[in-house]
Amino acid sequence: MISGFFEESIVKRAVDKNLVKIDLVNLRDFAVNDYGSVDDRPYGGGTGMIIRVDVIYHALSKLKIKNKKLNIKTIITSPKGRQFNQKKAQEYSKLDHLIIISGHYEGIDERVLDYVDEEISMGDFVMTGGEIAAAAITDAVVRLIPNVLKKAEATQLESFSEKLLEYPQYTRPENFKGKKVPKVLLSGNHKEIDEWRTKMSYKETQKKRKDLIRIDKYS
Repeated sequence: MISGFFEESIVKRAVDKNLVKIDLVNLRDFAVNDYGSVDDRPYGGGTGMIIRVDVIYHALSKLKIKNKKLNIKTIITSPKGRQFNQKKAQEYSKLDHLIIISGHYEGIDERVLDYVDEEISMGDFVMTGGEIAAAAITDAVVRLIPNVLKKAEATQLESFSEKLLEYPQYTRPENFKGKKVPKVLLSGNHKEIDEWRTKMSYKETQKKRKDLIRIDKYS
C-alpha cells in the first residue's frame, strides 16, 4: 500500500544517500496458516477481526536488534495513543532504530502492548488502517535526520519547531489582483524582516492555533 511512498522525494533521497534505511515488513510473512491469516475473531464476540499477538511477536523478534547499546523504540499506530507532533518527530529522529506497527482491522490483541514502547495517534479520527499514519510518521522523522535536507534551517524555521506556526510566505508576482507582498519583505533590511516574521508567527498562532501557546507580546 505504501511502498511507492518511500520511492519518492525527500525520503528516497535520504535512502539513496545512506542516511536512513527503511524496511517494509509484511505481516503475512508470519501468517499462522497457508491462507496467510494474521487475524482472528475477537473473544467475547463482536464485529471485525483482531490482529493476533503471536503474529506480531514473531515479526518483532525478527526485527529486534541484538545490540542493547543502540537506542531503539517500538511504537504502534492507534486511535487510543498519544497524539503525534513535531516534538515526537524530533525525539524519534535521534533514535538508532524506530519500529512502527501499523494498526489495522478492528484492532490488535491487547497483549501486543507488552512489546511496544508507545501507542501513537495521528488525531481524533479513525482510519481503516495505520499504514498511512506510519508513512506520515516516517516522513516527519526522516526529514529531521541531519543532512537529509540541504539547509538545516529548513527544519528549524517552520511551524511547530518553536511552538509557533510559521510566518506567511510570499513569492512572485509582487501584486496579484490587488493583493501585494508586504513592503518589509522587499526592503532588504534583514533585521526588520526577522522582526516582522517573528511578529507574524505569533499572530498566525494566535489566530489559528491558540492551543499551542499563550500569546501576550503581539496581541
